[in-house]
Amino acid sequence: MAADVPKHWSGISWEEKARENPLYAVMTTDDVADAGADNFDPKHLETFFAKGEALFAKHIAPLLQRSPDSNADTLVVEYGCGAGRLIAQVLKAGYRCAGIDISETMLRHCRDLAPDVETTYLLNPDGECDAPSNSASVVYSYAVVQHISKLSNFVRAFDVICRVLKPGGVIAVQVNCEDFAHGDLDTPWHTENEEDRSLHFRPGETKPYNIHKQDDWSGVYIGHQAMMTILAERGVTVERRYFHNPKKLRGVWYVGSKAA
Repeated sequence: MAADVPKHWSGISWEEKARENPLYAVMTTDDVADAGADNFDPKHLETFFAKGEALFAKHIAPLLQRSPDSNADTLVVEYGCGAGRLIAQVLKAGYRCAGIDISETMLRHCRDLAPDVETTYLLNPDGECDAPSNSASVVYSYAVVQHISKLSNFVRAFDVICRVLKPGGVIAVQVNCEDFAHGDLDTPWHTENEEDRSLHFRPGETKPYNIHKQDDWSGVYIGHQAMMTILAERGVTVERRYFHNPKKLRGVWYVGSKAA
């Protein structure tokens, strides 16, 4: 069951959130709301990883079958790996895995909770990291870029995601996009993205029906056309889009591959 996000979380960094309650920052549900900062109760970890297992089975496992490399050679990279909820499942499936995150505390928990992770990379203040270019067979990101508050930082995240992905590799990223909130993935509406806000338009209208102001929790609502352009400019062809949850039509997955 979804729980209330602490009001002050809209104005603090992810490192600060991680220092308060890393499990809750990753999975905002009642059953981990009291997990605390460290030394997690087994019941909290059981719930945390059970959710990760379900997410992996539905959204990540199918990607791994499309890796351009053999299972032994496939490197899977998660952008925004948090405390390792999904990485643990990738490792359990027998794949090499690395994580990227903006929070040093999250990465420490990831290494503790998924100790077989091959390596982790901390994003610097400019949004870059030392992960090698063209190295990952599969790159995915779930419930991460949707929290980025500035459009320029959102675009920079895709610089890293697409740089790390090798030619022929597979990418899947979940974003918040208002353009399909009417329920039809084949007829997107229109969004104009600005640095700190987004304007959303119905077909044929010049006045936005919604203006979304971004913060450090409710981040960029990227327009569909902007998303397609960001990926295309970085060599990625989108092959599929789908709703993460048919009852919450803002969350959309973009799945594709990088030109070989």
